[in-house]
This record gives sequence, structure tokens and C-alpha cells, in this order.
Amino acid sequence: MKKYHDFQGKDVTAVICAYKECPYLEESIKSLVSQTVKPNILISTSTPNDYIQNLADKYGIEVRVNHDGGQIKDYNFAMRQCITPLGMLSHQDDLLDKHYIERCLEELNKAKKPIIACTNYLEMHNDIVDSKPSVMIRIKRILILPIQSKWLRGTIFGKRLCMLIGNPITHPSVMCVMCEMPRTCFREKYKASMDWDLWERLSRQRGDFVYVKDVLLYHRMNDDNQTARLLKTTSARYDDEYAIFCRFWPKPVAKFLMLFYSKSGNYY
Repeated sequence: MKKYHDFQGKDVTAVICAYKECPYLEESIKSLVSQTVKPNILISTSTPNDYIQNLADKYGIEVRVNHDGGQIKDYNFAMRQCITPLGMLSHQDDLLDKHYIERCLEELNKAKKPIIACTNYLEMHNDIVDSKPSVMIRIKRILILPIQSKWLRGTIFGKRLCMLIGNPITHPSVMCVMCEMPRTCFREKYKASMDWDLWERLSRQRGDFVYVKDVLLYHRMNDDNQTARLLKTTSARYDDEYAIFCRFWPKPVAKFLMLFYSKSGNYY
């Protein structure tokens, strides 16, 4: 297949978003350090401490400190650290397959005008990767079918079709083409659905959402996750998702869809 680009490891900045003293941080670092194609690696945090710094020193990684912290501010700060053509945010409790960078680059290089690349994934429970995909992952694999088509993935219709009844793109699996990103990637008003809000805005642009079918992310499901805490303590998720559904559907249809979608609150 024709290659339109020659993105390499040096063109990728992977920023690990670290918060306080996460016991999974070193595993996350190792999963990036052991990539078959080496990216540039940074750690971004608004809670600097000896634990983070000692791990950074151990693996020779620079720490960038955000002095104006907050969940959305932290993610936007991390994105601004990506001054290479490609950037990605790695969550401190998730793991990447060693071929993640390699496979994303292979597929991005084949796309004429890529915007993002995203990959298949599995969940982890109690530090063990699930042996088979959850019901939610199976649903997402169906929803994301339109952008598996090379004819649809570059169309506004195809990109929006995959998001008509939910968000099938898992944030930690995404590699971004930085010149295609808006000035502010994540918006404060969508704290519980900041990624879906971004994908929806990007779907209006000309260019490709590239999907890599390989399972390359292992997404840890735990109650210490910032998003999980937010979803369990506020109504933010319902409000955010209803507002995004209204970008695709009339309000009565959006409310009807939320009857089902809101029941997915036990996952994130």
C-alpha cells in the first residue's frame, strides 16, 4: 500500500500524565520504554513529589510540572508538551503493548491526511488482562466499523457515523497528529466526556480517523481513576453526553438514547 508519510519514532512524543503516587506508574513507564519503536517520553504532573521524580530519574525521563492544576488543565498542559508532529497522552495506570508505537506509525503513514490513530484494546481487572473483550468493548468494536473502511474513514459522514450512538474511541489508545488539533483540546465544560467532545469536533474536519485493529492497549478499570471518581460522584456524565448527543440528533431522540446510554455508568 502507498505510503503518504514517513513518521518515525522521533516524531512521537508520549506524555505520561502522573498524579500523586500511583502504584501503577512504573508499569506504565516500562510499557513505553520497551516499545519496539522508541518515542520521546515525558512525564507531566501537577502534583510533583519524590515518588514521581525518582521513577523519572530511574528511566531518564524529564518531568514537566503544571503549576495551574486540575484534571482538564493537566491534560491540556500535557498536550502542549508535544512539540513533535505526533503526540499521545499515556495514562499512568494503563499499559501499552510493545508494538503500539510501531503499528500506529505504520497505519498513519498509509493515510493521506490523518487526524488521529486509535487502536483496539482490552480491559484489566485486579491487575490481570481480561481473557476476552467485555460487552462494552464488543459494542465499541461494532460502532467503530465505519472508520475501518478506507473509503469512509476520511469522510465527515464516516467519522460521525461511528459516534451516532456513543463514543467508541478510547482516549488512552489515541495518537494525535498535532497540527490537526485545536488550540484547546479538552474543554472544562465537558469534564466527564472530554474525549468524546474532542473527537466530535475533529470529525467535522477533512481527514482520516485511522483505526488499528490490533489489541495494543490494556485499560485498567479501577475506582481510583479520576474519571471513575467523577462519574460516581456527580451528574456530569449524563449532562455532558446528552449535550454531545444533541450535536447528532434532535433533543427528543437524544433523550431517548440517554435512557440506554446512561445505564453504562458502571464503566468508563
